[in-house]
Formats: sequence, structure tokens, C-alpha cells
Amino acid sequence: ALSIQSVGGAQSLCCNRLSLIRTASFRKTKALFILFQPFTQGHKVSSTTIGKWLKATIAKAYEAQSLQAPKGITAHSTRSAATSAAWSTQAPISDICRAAAWASPSPFIRHYKIDVFASSDAAF
Repeated sequence: ALSIQSVGGAQSLCCNRLSLIRTASFRKTKALFILFQPFTQGHKVSSTTIGKWLKATIAKAYEAQSLQAPKGITAHSTRSAATSAAWSTQAPISDICRAAAWASPSPFIRHYKIDVFASSDAAF
């Protein structure tokens, strides 16, 4: 098991910077996500591995709520789930677009919640 000691006085650092500081002694890449296994320690995590982690996390979230995870779930499903969940809590569309890095609501309307968005935002 890997043990990383606390960095005194680092409470004001952001978690990404703190992670970089704490892993500097064995880090072999500038990539944010690195491996911790003995033979690959410090090397970059592949996008395929990150995708697997995301899929597993989504499945665990469903499992934690005693729900069956949807079939065909992908790492990209997080964007759909997050934006749809935000919309269901009546978050402003401008906040959803900003969080999803969209310049306009068009991707949300086209790909996620067109029927709900169109009916609730309609003004006569």
C-alpha cells in the first residue's frame, strides 16, 4: 500500500496541486492521473483506464441506490447524467452550459433534454 504523508501548511492549495506535490518523488509524467502499481508507478493512466473507472463509478452509484445500471453505459454517460440531474433540480440552463463547457444550450437541447427544455422554457 502506498502511504503519502501530509504536507504541513498546504491546506490552502487546490487538491490537484497538492496531489502533484505529494507524488513528485515518483511521478514520471506531467499528466494529472498516474498509476500506483509497483512496476508502473508514476506513469500516466490511459484514457481507456479512466473510461473504465468512470463506467465502474456510474455502476456503483446505481448499485448504492439499489438500482440496476442502464445497459450500454459509457464514460461519456457522466455528462448526460450530470446535465439531466442538474436540469431536474431546476438549475438554470446557463449554469448547466457553463459546467458542461458549452457556449450555448444547443448541445443540451439536441442530445439530452430537448422535450423538457422546449416545453419549460417556452414563453408566449
